[in-house]
Amino acid sequence: MGGIKRFCLIVFGLAGALCLCALALPWVGPYQSQATALMGNWYYYTTVQVVLAITALGTLVTLLRGLFTPRKRKTVVIDRTGGDQITVTTAAISSQASHVIESDGRFSVEKVHVLAKKRGNVQVDVRVRPKNTVNVAQEGSRIHDELVEGLSTICGDKVHRINLEFVEAEMPDVPAQNVLVEHLEVPASVFERAAAQEAIGAGADDGSNDITVPMGHTAWGASADNDTSEAYTIESEEE
Repeated sequence: MGGIKRFCLIVFGLAGALCLCALALPWVGPYQSQATALMGNWYYYTTVQVVLAITALGTLVTLLRGLFTPRKRKTVVIDRTGGDQITVTTAAISSQASHVIESDGRFSVEKVHVLAKKRGNVQVDVRVRPKNTVNVAQEGSRIHDELVEGLSTICGDKVHRINLEFVEAEMPDVPAQNVLVEHLEVPASVFERAAAQEAIGAGADDGSNDITVPMGHTAWGASADNDTSEAYTIESEEE
């Protein structure tokens, strides 16, 4: 319901209630004489006339809408051939619209409203909720084109208007935070130990019978001068 329509209904309701009370109190209730005497007051009498006019106007509009507003159509005529015709229900159009939008799994349909007009034109209003934050302009154009193509398969060229409404995503994307990485200085002993391991591999490849095993317990962060690692040579006995 729009804001203007809601405002008019509230004014009509209040005016009708005030008018009913002002006209009923002189006839019913314990204050009949006081209510009748108030009619002699010009301000009170003018107020009663205003609310009576608003009530009469609102009643007339309501009556005209009840008489001339077309009933809600549940079927749409797709084609006529002689005395025969092909129709499709608005529920089928609504289901097809939901299927087209939810087919890729990135969107969910909150609400679909299908309005079938007297001439056979169809208006489709869809409320869409993305799974994640998306580019509404780009995705909206894509979904609109897919709906035009998908709905044409069941109702032909009867689709007159398609309105899309995007609501807040289920899982909004959280902007990545800047992470500060400190530069760590690697002790020289680490490089020396790595070089020693490479030397082991080189010794194994040249076919020598000596196996060199670096042994030591240099702590992380110690300087190269304090490196107490030792190398022992184990001579293998030839068989």
